[in-house]
Amino acid sequence: MSDSLLEAVIKLNVQLFGILADHLPREDKGKASVELADSSTFRDLTEKLGIRRKVTFAVNGEHDLDESHMLEDGDEVLVFTSVSGG
Repeated sequence: MSDSLLEAVIKLNVQLFGILADHLPREDKGKASVELADSSTFRDLTEKLGIRRKVTFAVNGEHDLDESHMLEDGDEVLVFTSVSGG
């Protein structure tokens, strides 16, 4: 059996808000179940979804997390466009 078949995966429930929802099929309405390799970070998730802009996110209701935050199986991830102003 190849090593790639033994690679562990995690499944995340992801919701993208605003224009970020365009990174998912329209019928998903900004919500999707996403699989990533075990030990993946939030940065890995945005790369998989093709999100290249600065975003704000929450995992299981926790805010102020770094892009290197390790994701775990079953996590609820909310992703928002970053707002700036002055």
